Amino acid sequence: MAGHVSMTSPLDMVELVKMIIDLVDPDDLLNVAFTCRLFFSTACARMWTMLNPQTHVTLRRVRQTLEGRHSVNKQRMPFGDYRTLVNHFRWYPHDKGTMHFERQFFDVFEFPNLVRLEFSYAAAQDHAVQHIMQSSQRLRHVNLSHCYCLSTEAIRPLLDIPPSLKTLILYGCGKIDAYALAAVIRRHCQSLECIRLTDINNDILTAIQQCDKLQDLGLEHCSEALDSTCINQFAVHLMRQKIPRLTRIRMRDIANLNTEPMYYLARATTDTLVHLDMSECNLINQEEFTHLATLCQSLETLLLAHQFSVTDEVVQLFAQHCRKLKHLDVSGCRLLTDNAFNVWLDQGENNFSSMSPLETLNISGLEPDISPRVVLHLLQHLPHINEICLGVAYDYADATQLVKTASDFSLDTGRCVTICRTNWSTRSTSNPFT
Repeated sequence: MAGHVSMTSPLDMVELVKMIIDLVDPDDLLNVAFTCRLFFSTACARMWTMLNPQTHVTLRRVRQTLEGRHSVNKQRMPFGDYRTLVNHFRWYPHDKGTMHFERQFFDVFEFPNLVRLEFSYAAAQDHAVQHIMQSSQRLRHVNLSHCYCLSTEAIRPLLDIPPSLKTLILYGCGKIDAYALAAVIRRHCQSLECIRLTDINNDILTAIQQCDKLQDLGLEHCSEALDSTCINQFAVHLMRQKIPRLTRIRMRDIANLNTEPMYYLARATTDTLVHLDMSECNLINQEEFTHLATLCQSLETLLLAHQFSVTDEVVQLFAQHCRKLKHLDVSGCRLLTDNAFNVWLDQGENNFSSMSPLETLNISGLEPDISPRVVLHLLQHLPHINEICLGVAYDYADATQLVKTASDFSLDTGRCVTICRTNWSTRSTSNPFT
């Protein structure tokens, strides 16, 4: 032969297997793992990337696996390797019992490559959460919502890991010392993009002010410890930012949130805000809602539950100016009448209803003031509507009353009303605040 031509494949077998496994639906990974020996290790590694036990029984089985109790051939997959595969650990149990684990239960939950930790469990103890966070220097997202028993000790590892945390969610963690929490925020201020907290004080909000990359801010149930002057200073700081970034604001039940900072907040988020929750903040007047409606026209989600100053005119303004609005909650706004929805009732030239992207509408508690005609019109003419909430049922008596309310609206309850039990902590939604 005149010459020798060598042919090489652009992909080796390992790369090819990884490409195939990446295309597999997560629910099918176990089946694929047992189809052939070639796929086994790669599919198992992919399954362990996100560890999401949903019951106490499953969590105990995971623990046994991490301890090596189920390893038949440790030469093939040493039990210690499973820990290095986990990037995301999520413990949001579906069985909501308050079962207490033995103190050493979570000692084997050491994930050196853990990036995201979501731990929502009312009986969670400091030792468990602290141990998991201490095992990883790569944490970027920490969500400890509704871990009511946690104290300052639980978050101390965040003062030692590299300053690269992006998400910090501590809803309901009221026992954590404000000074320590402010220190954590200051340490990670150059990277934090999402902060959600309960009942903060001035020191914590001042620390948040240093987070120039903040895109998502959630504050709830803040008492007198957070004063109006500090809130106003924070709003002015946001307005003066060269590059506005804030896309989501949740300020729910903030005792001292009044009208003064609202104009600055509206100005600061004119081009970026898509989610706004101002529920139960009753010091805000109608004029400030007008500013929000006219300035923040990119809103997709608007939650104004139990607001004393939300009038028909306010709802009309948001409907007219916010053409991308998909989710609206005006439950408990007792000043509203049928006129609030005139923009969507008008069948004239503009015909907003046919162009509206509105998907969900919550008008709970307004049944005496909103007529059946309006509800029926909205159901029939809003092209994307899939949920109108008329009330919330907590027991059988409430559910029966809800069906009666729907009947009073002249709706066919056999076709138009569905009563279901919703697990809010695991509800599949793009809204991070629910």
